[in-house]
Amino acid sequence: MTRDERLLVLAAELRAAAPASLRARALAERLAVSERTVQRDIAVLARSGLPVRRDESGGYAVQAARPERRAGPVAVAAGDVLDTLTEAVRERRIVRIAYLDQAGDQTRRDVEAHGLVMAPYGDYLVGWCRLREAARQFRVDRIVAAYLTEGAAGPHALDDLIAALRVPTPRSPAGRSDGTPSRARAWTLDRIRHVRRRVADTAAQAETEAGTEPGGETPRGDDRLARLRAVIGHLAEWSRWQVAAVRAVATGQDITFDGRRPRFPRRFDDTLGYPARERMIQEAMAPRSLGELISDLDEVLGGAAGWAADCPAALWTEPVPEPGLPGRARPLADLLAGWWSPLSHIEWHLDRPAGDLAAEPDAGLVTQCPLRT
Repeated sequence: MTRDERLLVLAAELRAAAPASLRARALAERLAVSERTVQRDIAVLARSGLPVRRDESGGYAVQAARPERRAGPVAVAAGDVLDTLTEAVRERRIVRIAYLDQAGDQTRRDVEAHGLVMAPYGDYLVGWCRLREAARQFRVDRIVAAYLTEGAAGPHALDDLIAALRVPTPRSPAGRSDGTPSRARAWTLDRIRHVRRRVADTAAQAETEAGTEPGGETPRGDDRLARLRAVIGHLAEWSRWQVAAVRAVATGQDITFDGRRPRFPRRFDDTLGYPARERMIQEAMAPRSLGELISDLDEVLGGAAGWAADCPAALWTEPVPEPGLPGRARPLADLLAGWWSPLSHIEWHLDRPAGDLAAEPDAGLVTQCPLRT
């Protein structure tokens, strides 16, 4: 075990035992080092901000009070995990964490910190996990210790994290307590309003940019609007299905659709692959103008907002079955507005310029989509 790893484990042991104390001998046995080494390591942690004290029995304990922040670079800051993570994100540093998974197993990971997401169902560190060599999110309440290293977080293709990094901090309705149901509902409604504005702004910007090109022709503008039409038509129907499915599993009622759903062939409801279903969606949406498609998508989001505002508070307190995935459940706020939700799907597409669809092999079809299986 390296010194850095030992410091991280030592901080985790002290935090896990708090407010009780641990003797240097016990810590030395767990770390397979001498008591003197433990005493030196604790001194390093104390100088770096860990609020550790020595009690009358000679044991070491972490104080309940928050540590005082220190100016300048911090080598070890395990006293307040959230402060450490915030500093790692702000300075784009690598943070070494001790993390408990759902099974209670602890791992040590180096994470290139890129963002913190505050949500009603938990706060998350978002970044590049060097252990898994992939983008990951970590629940802050499962990070038992954090150590800010000197390493810098490098650039990565974090496409799957873009939507999460956009999520606004949840706000409670004015004049109401900050209980979990009201906070989750308010956060979800905020997210829906945010996405509805993004859809409208994206369409307005595309129409503005699709002006007349030199020479009096508008080929580039026409192509851009045509690609945007394909994306909005895709989003209207897929979001309609996603919202309806969540509502049905949450209430146990039959599935009902919002918006102005077009007429589809009978086989549309059969088990189809993504390309076949997407082609049928685009064919059904073809007679509609861009404005009509945007209005349809907005009605779907408006229907989701209306239901989320009026549905029973009890639905926000317990996990809801995840549509299409037997045995799995997530909070309602997560299903509607968090990861792998109708809103994250919409933002995934809005985060990509309409011009990106120019290279699509099937003209007029949306072949790049996180929902494609």
